[in-house]
Amino acid sequence: MVISGLHVGLVATFVLLMGRGVARLVTPRRWRLVIWPWWLAGAAALGYASLAGLEPPALRAMLMTLVGLWVASGRHAPGPWQGWWLALGLVVIVDPLAVWRPGLWLSFLAVALLILVWQGRSRPRGVSGWVAALLRTQLLLAPLMAAAVLLAFARLAPAAPLVNLLVVPLVSSLMVPLGLIGWLLLPIPTLSTLAWQGFDGLARGVAVLLDAAVAGLPLWWPAPETVLTLALLLGGIAGLWALPALAMRLRLAGTLLLSVTLLGLEAPEIPPGTLRVRVQDVGQGQLVELRSASYRLLYDTGPRFASGFAPIEALWPAGQRFDTVIVSHADLDHAGGVSRLVERHAVGAYLAPLAEAVGVPVRPCRRGQRWERDGVRYRVLWPPPRAAHLSSNDRSCVLEVTAGDERLLITGDVGREIERAFLAEVDDPVTLLVAGHHGSATSSGPHLVQSLAPRHALFSAGRHNGYGHPADAVVRRFRRGGSCLWSTALDGALTAWLGRPEGAAVSATRSAEWRHGGVEGPCHAVESPH
Repeated sequence: MVISGLHVGLVATFVLLMGRGVARLVTPRRWRLVIWPWWLAGAAALGYASLAGLEPPALRAMLMTLVGLWVASGRHAPGPWQGWWLALGLVVIVDPLAVWRPGLWLSFLAVALLILVWQGRSRPRGVSGWVAALLRTQLLLAPLMAAAVLLAFARLAPAAPLVNLLVVPLVSSLMVPLGLIGWLLLPIPTLSTLAWQGFDGLARGVAVLLDAAVAGLPLWWPAPETVLTLALLLGGIAGLWALPALAMRLRLAGTLLLSVTLLGLEAPEIPPGTLRVRVQDVGQGQLVELRSASYRLLYDTGPRFASGFAPIEALWPAGQRFDTVIVSHADLDHAGGVSRLVERHAVGAYLAPLAEAVGVPVRPCRRGQRWERDGVRYRVLWPPPRAAHLSSNDRSCVLEVTAGDERLLITGDVGREIERAFLAEVDDPVTLLVAGHHGSATSSGPHLVQSLAPRHALFSAGRHNGYGHPADAVVRRFRRGGSCLWSTALDGALTAWLGRPEGAAVSATRSAEWRHGGVEGPCHAVESPH
């Protein structure tokens, strides 16, 4: 069962109201002093959260609800902010790993904003008062939640305020009660069926509404370089309207200024002759994105797992344009995302070895091909025109990319014998090397490592993968050669820029200071899983 934190609070509130109603009937003169309804509401919150097995989100909601009941009771209770800190402390004590989950901070940020915007205000009265309060709450929550979601997931759902305004009350006040009534009335099949039919009709209506909302206002994925700035601007707008005792003209002027900045924010352009290299974290597979001023190339498309899920689905919203997609060879960890590319995106041309069937019409990828875009030069070093006798791995497309005086080499899954066959054609020095075959011992042989001495060696491998990639011997070989070592298994997606005056530098999505060092200079010390 999926149990929203809001529903834990609603169940506790409903039981509290019922308990106090019964207390008013039984003891009309002293019902306000009776404490058992508050205990009953706390027990209801605990019982309802237990339906979800007290998983972290339900546990967090239950603890927050219990503290909220204590604050609302007014009996030697802490104030709202003391209660907020107490709930946060309890959650962290009970579930220390919660501090790494975005849900914890999204929940507590939302509650903190609600305390700010409603502290000192009178309780809404009447239907119009509660409707106005609901609108005000959603409008004030929207920019702060958008900022938090941006920081946590690097994307925005423009339809979220509308969906929350309509769907949350519908689900909470009708669907959840109907679902619970359906379970409670199981001994009476006719009534239970009626409740579930009502639930089913509402669920279908909500699904139609959500589809329409997402179609009309699809997810927005801003450029990674703008995410932090966007989040700060949205947080600033939320702060202007949440802070007490701020003059209205200052709120309006500040909101206008921040909104203009927000709308005018654009990702910095990539200058000609500069290349952005991003080795995506796709688990045990490979997907490298290359971008220059007006050209976008993918080398491999990542894996497709037994469930049918391909990580490429989660990297970009539908409708992207890729000028060239090179599929190194047909193995599923390199070509698994091709079908998703066909379904969701536009591709100018596919390149793959002639004997490889990757599921789409391709142009042959063969040694000697060259092209240039935006001052960046591309060259295919392997396979030769006649390569049908080679294994699929050894037919991999090997790509060399040059931006200014810096060079990138991606070797696919070719083995050591093939590395020696094209090694003499590689221009050195090599700045970035995406290590062959995810760091397998069958690739990155001594001749390649010693001859190229890459400044940075990047392993595209899955965390705790069963193959032991990168192999211990390969890691040691690169270390002895003085290369900085990086792995998507540890570092997440890796980004590097070539062709800049300041030289190449690799940045990791999951940076960890304790992994710096161990090689010459400020480099990562990647360990083999074995």
